[in-house]
Amino acid sequence: MIRDRIMQLAIREEGFALNQKRARVPALAEDMMRIPLQWKLAISELSQDAAALALDIEGAASSLYMADPNAPQGGRWPLAYLNSFGMTIAAGTSEVQRNILGERVLGLAKTR
Repeated sequence: MIRDRIMQLAIREEGFALNQKRARVPALAEDMMRIPLQWKLAISELSQDAAALALDIEGAASSLYMADPNAPQGGRWPLAYLNSFGMTIAAGTSEVQRNILGERVLGLAKTR
C-alpha cells in the first residue's frame, strides 16, 4: 500500500511539473487566473499528502519531538505535516480556490 501511495504522489508530481511547463506557453494558457489558482490548490494538497505519507512510513517514530536525537530526519516530517494545514488555508482555503476556479475560470454557476 505504501508503494502505491508513493506512485500516486509521483504521478501527481509529474502532472504538476508538466502543468507548470504548460503555463509558460502563452498560447496554451487560456485564462491568466487558472494556472496560479490551480497551482496553489495542487501544491498545498500535494505537500500535505506527501508529509502524511512520510509520517506513515516513519510509523511510531514520527511522534518523536524534533529535539529528540532518535527522531527520524530531526523530526522534519511531523513539522511539515502540521505546517501543511496552514498552506491549505493561506490565500483562501482549498474549497474557496475550487469555487473561484469553477465560477471564474470554468464559468459554472455560483454556489449559494
